Amino acid sequence: MKQWDISMSIRPTRRGLILTGGAILLSACARRRGPDPVVIGGSTVLTEQTVMQAIAASTDHRLLTDALRASGLDKPLSEAGPFTLFAPTDAAFEKIRPKADAARVKNDPDFLKLVLRGHIAPAQVSGTDIATGIAEGTGNTKVLPLNGAPIEFRKEDGETRASDLRGRRARLGPMDAIAGNGLIHVLDEVLLPAEEEKDADEAAATTPVPGAALPGPDAANTPASGNPLGKGMALP
Repeated sequence: MKQWDISMSIRPTRRGLILTGGAILLSACARRRGPDPVVIGGSTVLTEQTVMQAIAASTDHRLLTDALRASGLDKPLSEAGPFTLFAPTDAAFEKIRPKADAARVKNDPDFLKLVLRGHIAPAQVSGTDIATGIAEGTGNTKVLPLNGAPIEFRKEDGETRASDLRGRRARLGPMDAIAGNGLIHVLDEVLLPAEEEKDADEAAATTPVPGAALPGPDAANTPASGNPLGKGMALP
């Protein structure tokens, strides 16, 4: 094995050691470094946290945190996963329109649970998965959450947007906040279920994001393979 004499030809930097000859010798720490942690609502999301712990620490998600706890969905989001939570901010909840739907979200526990289940996928769906689905599809891709109402994703003006069956569009970002049991993508709008039952038929045409094992419509208790909900933990 060739030996390098670098005793007089290296200088330290913050990211490792640079050889004066132009080659880069990265430190072991730099070689192993993964993506930088994502900050949501002033709190850094860590892999030591569950999705529920991470979203509860965000100052931008107080209403979502309270809603998840009130509906009982906080418990499965504290289990092993994987999950993907599309997380509407407090501002998103406060601007729900029409006002009749805002009132239902606030006052109807069953409707609130239906809405929240529409923001949880029982699989890990990364920003890369979504981007790949858009690129390999016809300009859009879909993910099926627990309430069976597909979320459609597409690029608009360089940003990733999510749409519900009513055509309401939400901007995603920050994305890919990595918790120990899944991912969090922040939304600036609340996604609502279909207004009419016939719109739910669109779920049959869902194009899954590559790499994501997704359940069929209304499959709240038949989650993706490998998800702990399939091991005796059923979503409420």
